This record gives sequence, structure tokens and C-alpha cells, in this order.
Amino acid sequence: MPENHFPVLHSHKLSHIPKLKVDHSILEGTFAAGCSMSNCNATCCRQGVMIDPAERENILAHTELVQRHMEPHMDKDPARWFDTEEEVDLDFPSGRAVGTQTRDYGCVFLDSKGWCVLQRAAVAEGMSKFALKPFFCFAFPITVENGVVLVDDPEFTARPQCCSAVPHGTMKVIDVCEEELVHVVGREGFEELKSLNTRNPLVP
Repeated sequence: MPENHFPVLHSHKLSHIPKLKVDHSILEGTFAAGCSMSNCNATCCRQGVMIDPAERENILAHTELVQRHMEPHMDKDPARWFDTEEEVDLDFPSGRAVGTQTRDYGCVFLDSKGWCVLQRAAVAEGMSKFALKPFFCFAFPITVENGVVLVDDPEFTARPQCCSAVPHGTMKVIDVCEEELVHVVGREGFEELKSLNTRNPLVP
């Protein structure tokens, strides 16, 4: 869809992207019957994730906490948790991004049960589940690319029971991914998305 055809979301919490656009995959995309994000098997975590440098510093500030909850096979050396190079990316609050490293088991923070040790450690220590886990990890399969909020559907997931959109599905993205959308754009932004979705004649 041409960029000038993207509707603009006026109410949202991403202050670093004042003109946040909405991709057709949010408004027109569908999922298969029975699809649920709770069916996740962590396939999406195999490749690591791009995070804001501020998120990296927050994780490193809690190094000992994270290490306490890591399994024996996991790399406990914080010097090997993140890529060394940052890149320019205006979809992140600081305008820069850095990747988490991966091992043969996936993201360096992925445990043997397919759980994120950052979330598990935070909850175990009485913190919010959002305290350490990166923003875009919670958001998946919703993401933001070049100032456009959309459904990320990488080929390596291929899991229609969880996060892979399907043509002519019976469930709308707005319904299946409510928690993820609220996480990304906030409650007011989500309500505006619902309004856009209702007005969109292409949504089945």
C-alpha cells in the first residue's frame, strides 16, 4: 500500500513517532479460527530481537538478578548478551537499536522451556513483567517499521495457530492481538484502531 494511503493514528503512546501510520495488515489481516498468542512455542524468539540501547542498559543494571534465573546451559556473561554495534533506527525512542545475541538455543535470554528469562526473573523478583523484557518482544507479532504499525509475519514462524496471519481467516487482528496492540499504541490508540477497523469495508 502506498505510504500516503496509510491512515494515521492520532491517539497513541509512541511520542517519538508523532505521525504513526497504520498498515493494512492491522485493518485487513486475519487469523485462523482458534488462533491465540497463548499458543506460542517461542519460534519468534529464535532470531533474537532489536532493542533500544536504554533497554540494554536496564537489563545490564540487573545482571545479577538475570543470572540467578538463568539455566546452566545459558550464557551468563553479560559481555556476550548483545551485539557490539548499534544502528540508526527511528522506530526506537533513542533513534538507535542494538540486537540481542543468539545461541544454538535461540535468543541468549531464551530458556529450555521457551520462556524469556528476563520476564521470568522479573516476575519471580516481584517486579512488573514489563520491567526487563524488551518492548518489541511483548509486542510480537505487532511491530513498528519506518513509523508504520503492522503485523510482523516472518517466514520462520509459520504458525497459524499462534501468530501467522492467513488469508480469509475468521478472526481479526484487532481481536486476537488486543493485548499486544494496547502494549504498542496504548488504550486510546487501540480504541482508535477499533474505529478504523469498523469503518474499513475490506475487513471480513
